[in-house]
Amino acid sequence: MRLFKSRKKIQVEPNELFSGKIDHSGISVPDIDQAVTFFTEVLHFEVIKRIPQMRGPVSGMLTRGMGVYENTKMVGSAFLRYGGDEIELVQWSNEKQQTKIPNPADVNSAHLAISVSDIKEAMEYLKKVPGVTVRDYIPAGFFYISTPWGYEIQIMSKDTKK
Repeated sequence: MRLFKSRKKIQVEPNELFSGKIDHSGISVPDIDQAVTFFTEVLHFEVIKRIPQMRGPVSGMLTRGMGVYENTKMVGSAFLRYGGDEIELVQWSNEKQQTKIPNPADVNSAHLAISVSDIKEAMEYLKKVPGVTVRDYIPAGFFYISTPWGYEIQIMSKDTKK
């Protein structure tokens, strides 16, 4: 396996190098406080850590290290846990930032999937949450919701994968 453009080939077996686990998944949100409130109060995630706005000369570091636009500000972020797994919510600010909500079929669109103990009860509960769009139930054991800011979440029965 060739990892870098060099004269020497580095021989590393992928199963030796990449033998960890997914640590977390990051989701860019338009309003960090709204998103944390939704995930904690509506979906019952647990806040692990809140990171306030990064101040000072961090823009270059964020551009080089994370690939964001020059002069991007990280308004705030939060790490949340659900069933032992973690997500990171982050709010960025930059005049070049794209705000169009992608269609689920668009390249690079994404969704989060969570399991619940009672799919029908979850569907009825989420139909009552203001700003949430609840999509039709799929007989394979799941349905999708769209958050108030347009992020797609798949709600699955715990029994779906059995």
